[in-house]
Amino acid sequence: MRPLLRPALALIAAAAALPAAVLPVPKARAALLAAPAETALVRGWTAVAGMTGPEVVQLARHLPVETDPAGDKPWCDAAPVVQSALSAEFEEAMIARRADGTQLWGSDTMGTWTVLLERADATQCVIASGIGYRDGVDPGALYARVGLG
Repeated sequence: MRPLLRPALALIAAAAALPAAVLPVPKARAALLAAPAETALVRGWTAVAGMTGPEVVQLARHLPVETDPAGDKPWCDAAPVVQSALSAEFEEAMIARRADGTQLWGSDTMGTWTVLLERADATQCVIASGIGYRDGVDPGALYARVGLG
Protein backbone atom coordinates (compact mmCIF):
# COMPACT_ATOMS: atom_id res chain seq x y z
CA MET A 1 0.00 0.00 0.00
CA ARG A 2 1.27 3.44 -0.84
CA PRO A 3 2.31 5.59 2.14
CA LEU A 4 -0.03 8.45 1.09
CA LEU A 5 -3.10 6.18 1.20
CA ARG A 6 -2.56 5.06 4.78
CA PRO A 7 -3.54 8.42 6.37
CA ALA A 8 -6.58 8.72 4.08
CA LEU A 9 -7.75 5.17 4.90
CA ALA A 10 -7.17 5.79 8.61
CA LEU A 11 -9.31 8.93 8.40
CA ILE A 12 -12.09 7.08 6.55
CA ALA A 13 -11.99 4.24 9.09
CA ALA A 14 -12.17 6.73 11.98
CA ALA A 15 -15.12 8.54 10.38
CA ALA A 16 -16.95 5.26 9.78
CA ALA A 17 -16.55 4.37 13.46
CA LEU A 18 -18.30 7.59 14.59
CA PRO A 19 -22.06 7.58 15.19
CA ALA A 20 -24.02 9.00 12.27
CA ALA A 21 -25.28 11.93 14.36
CA VAL A 22 -21.72 13.21 14.78
CA LEU A 23 -21.02 13.42 11.05
CA PRO A 24 -21.86 16.76 9.42
CA VAL A 25 -24.83 16.78 7.05
CA PRO A 26 -24.94 19.34 4.25
CA LYS A 27 -27.80 21.86 4.61
CA ALA A 28 -29.55 20.63 1.48
CA ARG A 29 -29.58 17.05 2.74
CA ALA A 30 -30.69 18.17 6.21
CA ALA A 31 -33.64 19.98 4.62
CA LEU A 32 -34.61 16.81 2.76
CA LEU A 33 -34.36 14.73 5.92
CA ALA A 34 -36.55 17.25 7.80
CA ALA A 35 -39.21 17.37 5.07
CA PRO A 36 -41.43 14.58 6.49
CA ALA A 37 -41.70 16.44 9.82
CA GLU A 38 -42.70 19.59 7.93
CA THR A 39 -45.69 17.79 6.44
CA ALA A 40 -46.87 16.33 9.76
CA LEU A 41 -50.60 16.49 10.29
CA VAL A 42 -51.60 19.92 11.58
CA ARG A 43 -55.27 20.40 12.41
CA GLY A 44 -57.12 23.33 13.85
CA TRP A 45 -60.64 24.48 14.63
CA THR A 46 -62.31 27.60 15.95
CA ALA A 47 -63.69 27.80 19.49
CA VAL A 48 -67.26 27.87 18.14
CA ALA A 49 -68.33 25.20 15.65
CA GLY A 50 -69.71 26.64 12.44
CA MET A 51 -68.06 30.05 12.88
CA THR A 52 -64.99 31.32 11.04
CA GLY A 53 -61.94 32.59 12.88
CA PRO A 54 -62.78 36.27 12.25
CA GLU A 55 -66.38 35.69 13.42
CA VAL A 56 -65.16 34.15 16.68
CA VAL A 57 -62.76 37.07 17.21
CA GLN A 58 -65.63 39.55 16.78
CA LEU A 59 -67.83 37.58 19.18
CA ALA A 60 -65.06 37.31 21.80
CA ARG A 61 -64.38 41.06 21.79
CA HIS A 62 -67.66 41.66 23.66
CA LEU A 63 -68.20 38.53 25.78
CA PRO A 64 -68.30 38.67 29.58
CA VAL A 65 -65.81 36.72 31.64
CA GLU A 66 -67.20 33.21 32.12
CA THR A 67 -65.56 30.42 34.02
CA ASP A 68 -67.93 27.82 32.53
CA PRO A 69 -68.92 28.93 29.01
CA ALA A 70 -71.57 27.25 26.91
CA GLY A 71 -70.52 25.32 23.80
CA ASP A 72 -71.53 28.21 21.55
CA LYS A 73 -69.08 30.74 23.08
CA PRO A 74 -65.32 30.96 23.45
CA TRP A 75 -63.89 30.72 26.97
CA CYS A 76 -62.98 34.20 28.27
CA ASP A 77 -61.33 34.69 31.65
CA ALA A 78 -58.68 36.78 33.38
CA ALA A 79 -55.42 36.56 31.41
CA PRO A 80 -53.45 34.90 34.25
CA VAL A 81 -56.15 32.22 34.60
CA VAL A 82 -56.13 31.38 30.88
CA GLN A 83 -52.34 31.40 30.66
CA SER A 84 -51.99 29.23 33.76
CA ALA A 85 -54.44 26.69 32.33
CA LEU A 86 -52.59 26.49 29.00
CA SER A 87 -49.27 26.11 30.77
CA ALA A 88 -50.39 23.56 33.37
CA GLU A 89 -52.75 21.43 31.28
CA PHE A 90 -51.00 21.48 27.89
CA GLU A 91 -47.46 22.72 28.64
CA GLU A 92 -48.08 25.57 26.18
CA ALA A 93 -46.11 28.82 26.12
CA MET A 94 -46.60 31.96 24.04
CA ILE A 95 -45.01 31.57 20.61
CA ALA A 96 -46.17 34.70 18.77
CA ARG A 97 -48.15 37.88 19.30
CA ARG A 98 -49.81 39.79 16.48
CA ALA A 99 -50.88 43.42 16.21
CA ASP A 100 -54.54 42.35 15.95
CA GLY A 101 -54.51 41.37 19.65
CA THR A 102 -54.12 37.64 19.13
CA GLN A 103 -51.48 35.39 20.62
CA LEU A 104 -50.35 31.94 19.54
CA TRP A 105 -49.47 29.49 22.29
CA GLY A 106 -47.96 26.07 21.57
CA SER A 107 -46.41 23.00 23.14
CA ASP A 108 -43.78 20.93 21.40
CA THR A 109 -44.20 18.34 24.16
CA MET A 110 -47.96 17.92 23.76
CA GLY A 111 -48.20 18.95 20.10
CA THR A 112 -51.08 21.33 20.86
CA TRP A 113 -51.60 24.98 19.99
CA THR A 114 -54.09 27.69 20.97
CA VAL A 115 -54.96 31.14 19.62
CA LEU A 116 -56.02 33.69 22.24
CA LEU A 117 -57.59 37.12 21.86
CA GLU A 118 -56.05 39.57 24.31
CA ARG A 119 -58.54 42.25 25.34
CA ALA A 120 -57.98 45.67 26.89
CA ASP A 121 -59.81 44.58 30.09
CA ALA A 122 -57.00 42.10 30.98
CA THR A 123 -59.17 39.25 29.72
CA GLN A 124 -58.13 36.61 27.22
CA CYS A 125 -60.46 34.47 25.14
CA VAL A 126 -59.67 31.17 23.47
CA ILE A 127 -60.40 31.74 19.77
CA ALA A 128 -59.07 28.54 18.23
CA SER A 129 -56.95 25.50 18.97
CA GLY A 130 -55.37 22.57 17.23
CA ILE A 131 -52.89 19.73 17.15
CA GLY A 132 -49.69 19.10 15.26
CA TYR A 133 -47.60 21.92 16.78
CA ARG A 134 -43.83 21.53 16.88
CA ASP A 135 -40.97 23.94 17.51
CA GLY A 136 -40.03 25.89 14.41
CA VAL A 137 -43.45 25.76 12.74
CA ASP A 138 -44.49 28.93 10.94
CA PRO A 139 -47.06 30.68 13.19
CA GLY A 140 -48.79 32.04 10.09
CA ALA A 141 -49.55 28.48 8.97
CA LEU A 142 -51.37 27.76 12.23
CA TYR A 143 -53.34 31.01 12.08
CA ALA A 144 -54.29 30.13 8.49
CA ARG A 145 -55.67 26.73 9.62
CA VAL A 146 -58.43 28.56 11.46
CA GLY A 147 -59.03 31.34 8.93
CA LEU A 148 -56.96 34.00 10.69
CA GLY A 149 -54.09 34.03 8.19
